[in-house]
Amino acid sequence: MSEFSLILIVFGLLSLLGFYFSILYGRKTKLFRWSEYVALMFVPVVCSLGLAYFFGNKVILLFIRSAIIGIVLEYGLGFVYHKTLNKRLWTYERFKIGGYTSWLTIPMWGVAGVIFWLISKSVGL
Repeated sequence: MSEFSLILIVFGLLSLLGFYFSILYGRKTKLFRWSEYVALMFVPVVCSLGLAYFFGNKVILLFIRSAIIGIVLEYGLGFVYHKTLNKRLWTYERFKIGGYTSWLTIPMWGVAGVIFWLISKSVGL
């Protein structure tokens, strides 16, 4: 097993474990809690930024670019959908940006970009 495959497996398992624990904790209440958000995002974000040790600063740049592109696309899609069909696809309660996205989703978009990059590297694209 190559070093890259081992890194991908560890990153994936730690991310899934963080998501699983936050889901278990989130079943207790339907209200937003900072502890749930931190539990959901801490492990994936730290692992994503920790990959910079193995792959260099390009992972951090990828994280930042993915976060920016993701938030812009989410806002644009929510805005266009709301203006054309007069319905909202989703609503945010905290730290919303124009009602179409939230500042809290930025790390999720960054992690998603890193995950897709790792998947593309693992299949050889």
